[in-house]
Amino acid sequence: MSLSVIRVSFSRQANDGDYGSETARCEFEYTVADDDDVHNLPSMLLAGARAHVHAELSKSPNWKVRRAIEEPKPLEPTTWTPDEDLPL
Repeated sequence: MSLSVIRVSFSRQANDGDYGSETARCEFEYTVADDDDVHNLPSMLLAGARAHVHAELSKSPNWKVRRAIEEPKPLEPTTWTPDEDLPL
């Protein structure tokens, strides 16, 4: 096997809206063993790095940074049907 080390890096910068920002970065380096599945390892390592970065930014003392990295909440379904009149 010619591949011996896998390196992944993930960083995220969150803006607080007041000319400030916070950046978190995570880098993993993994030495590949002969019995490892090298096709899935990079995506698994990157998912771990991404989770770590988001977890760190979610602990920020700045509430605007914490809000900036939140996952968007799904919109509530509407009950409007095409047969109803639209409000003006």
